[in-house]
Amino acid sequence: MLKLFAVRTVEYKEAVGVYWTPDLATLWWMIDEVTDPGACEYCLVDAPAAVTWAGEAPAIGVEREDIEDEIDDREALARVKGWTRIPDEPGGSFPEILREWYWKTP
Repeated sequence: MLKLFAVRTVEYKEAVGVYWTPDLATLWWMIDEVTDPGACEYCLVDAPAAVTWAGEAPAIGVEREDIEDEIDDREALARVKGWTRIPDEPGGSFPEILREWYWKTP
């Protein structure tokens, strides 16, 4: 059964993505395709979920310094409950579910 995980960077709390995956090893490999998994943390989304924005939508494609002032208390962000640090190593071999998808020829 697939689970839904929200992933963000540890240092700046920037969203990396939302992933449907059967286990943490597969999650690690999927994150590794876009960034360093060891610099990330995850939260299991254990409820119906959607990605939406209430009111004004956040800017997409802007430089980090353009929004730096919006995050003024990094220590408070680090204490948010429910997030778990992703290990530096995957802890297993490349998952079969990804092997089939990754090496599929068109």
